Amino acid sequence: MGNKNRKKLLCHGLVLALVCSTAAGATVSDAAKKKAKLAKKSLTIQKGASKKIKIKYKKKKAKYKFKASNKKVKVYKSGKVKALKVGKAKVTVKEVYKKKTRSLGKVTVKVTKKTSGKSGNNDSSQPPSNTNASNTTPTPPNGGTGGNNNSSGPTTTATATATATAEPTPTIIYKNYFEDGDTNGFTGRGGSIEISNSENHTDGGMNSMLCTGRAATWHGASMDLSKLCETGNVYQFSAWVKQDSGKSEGIAMKVQYNDLDGNTQYKSIIDNADQGKTCASGQWVELSGELTIPDNDGGISMYFECPTSDSIDFLVDDVVIIGKPVDNKTFTPSVAQSAQMAQAGLYSSGNNARLKKVIQKARDGEDVTLAYIGGSITEGALASPNSKCYAQVSATSFGKTYGKDDGSNVHFINAGMSGTPSDIGVIRYQRDVLDRLPEGSTRPDILFIEFAVNDSGCETAGGAYEGLIREALKSGSAVVLIFSVFKPLNRVCENDYRKYGQHYDLPMISMGDAIKDFYKLEGFSDWYFGDNLHPNNKGYQLMSDCIMKLMDTVDKETAVEDNITDVDAMPAKKTSAYQGIKMIDAATELGADTAITSIEAGSFNAKDSATGNFQYEYNGAKSAPWFPNNWMHKKDSGSDSLKVKVKCKTLMLMYKQSSSTAFGSADLYIDGVKKATLDCYNKSGWNNGKVYLALTEETAADHEIELKMAEGSESKSFTMLAMGYK
Repeated sequence: MGNKNRKKLLCHGLVLALVCSTAAGATVSDAAKKKAKLAKKSLTIQKGASKKIKIKYKKKKAKYKFKASNKKVKVYKSGKVKALKVGKAKVTVKEVYKKKTRSLGKVTVKVTKKTSGKSGNNDSSQPPSNTNASNTTPTPPNGGTGGNNNSSGPTTTATATATATAEPTPTIIYKNYFEDGDTNGFTGRGGSIEISNSENHTDGGMNSMLCTGRAATWHGASMDLSKLCETGNVYQFSAWVKQDSGKSEGIAMKVQYNDLDGNTQYKSIIDNADQGKTCASGQWVELSGELTIPDNDGGISMYFECPTSDSIDFLVDDVVIIGKPVDNKTFTPSVAQSAQMAQAGLYSSGNNARLKKVIQKARDGEDVTLAYIGGSITEGALASPNSKCYAQVSATSFGKTYGKDDGSNVHFINAGMSGTPSDIGVIRYQRDVLDRLPEGSTRPDILFIEFAVNDSGCETAGGAYEGLIREALKSGSAVVLIFSVFKPLNRVCENDYRKYGQHYDLPMISMGDAIKDFYKLEGFSDWYFGDNLHPNNKGYQLMSDCIMKLMDTVDKETAVEDNITDVDAMPAKKTSAYQGIKMIDAATELGADTAITSIEAGSFNAKDSATGNFQYEYNGAKSAPWFPNNWMHKKDSGSDSLKVKVKCKTLMLMYKQSSSTAFGSADLYIDGVKKATLDCYNKSGWNNGKVYLALTEETAADHEIELKMAEGSESKSFTMLAMGYK
């Protein structure tokens, strides 16, 4: 394990204060009319102690924000102020009510020196000694406070007995040596992770966690801390890492969180190690540090990265976190509750003709293929391991329930891609679904579409979503719409996309409906969600249960006639412009489609390796890149344009979004006329793709697409991931 002489955990006593909401003698109606204000505009606190800022006449639905002027104090979202350094600081207090922000003023905080006996000794490894004002009550266990909670310390020296009872026993709240083959909460961060038995650090062990498929310095492994660690408490972290690049590299252990203003923050757990701790090649190195969990919006994660290299693999082993455990309430559904959720999640079984044929086909032993296309939830983000994602779990359940013998005649395709909308899904449908079908198949028997939570603000405003539906229906596939849900019961585009399901009479699964009656139960959110966006393994299992409830319902229903015999003759709900979109990329060969007559890469002749990676095995490859056959212009590539000649009536261009200032803009010309300037640089970009809709016309015509670096960006990079055309 290493780190044998860990420091003792500092136990912080919480000082509670009663906030008055009405003035003495005032009636409820009088108080309701009064504006919130500061009860005191000054506080005096001894170093190491805490007090709470009091606000009079608080509004029940208002939020109160606190911000310190310097680091002499630390202020928490509850208004508690902890004194860190002797001196003065000001805390600005604001009220947010009905989307309006009002300043309540500033509280001046004076931090004074500790006096003998008030907080024990000055050794930061020892917990402070807390006593009540009269010195007759010993310190409560687990760092609590006794007597007068508003006292910053006793007026006389604490007794030896009180000091001795204050020291807590540190608790290991998390440990993972990876020996059971489980990443136990860790997921890939940009790249992918897997259990490796090639090397390990644990005495007598065999396994470690391998971070691989990295294409950016921030790629590595991440784990949610929000249910393990509590804001304001101190925790000790340790892990052992190893890399075999042949030279020293920096490997970092950090936390990522959103502060109370919604800004993403990154902080090294190891002191003065933003670029990581230097790790010699071929040697196990211990990373360790202590961190006070900062104020956050409820989401905080620890992660490992290699800031000095965007490509090397590295190993992690023996991860240990020590500190105060969080008292998480748990939710365990009964059999009846599980059945209730699965039933509620079945929004509609739709026209059952195609699904019933697939079920019978599976029973007869014929080959059946289930394909799933969507965003990160379909890809299996936070599923541990990835095979626990709803797509694979439901495909396996379908095979066991309806397949022949062991269900080996039921095949499964995962075409999920994190952070992508249906705009991108419709471009890659041919490549990621149709081209991966088992030999002899021309279409998936069932296509599950899960984009509703990804499509907010997408370029085609739902047109690409309908294009996927129509293309699958035209080929003869059964189509099932999956509506995932974010916290707090955020359905995003579900209500709009239900209309497509109703228009084509499709089966629909609503996870918002499945969990709405349970969402507010204590512990349920942690039972279903792994973070604010993605389910955990139990949530993914519930998604599978809802799908299997649909199959069971359809299986028991009386068969009806197929309502769609010719989708081309059926009016679209919104548009058919995106039905049958095909993809062009740098690997497209002339002659593959007579519509394409010329492709000239020009100075866009390089390949960008940082375009994201699949979390599941793609065509048998681990961490396969999303768009390997891209066109990339580098700073020294030259000035020649990328040119493509194609006959089409719909044209979509997908280009990269990067937070690196090394990326710039390119001008797009259609038939010699400047159409737009596309910018690869986006401060919020994470190597994801963005779609620009270049053409939507009634009839197909020959067009020349030209892309050249914009003025001022000639020495910058630009990556065109792919094009979609019809």
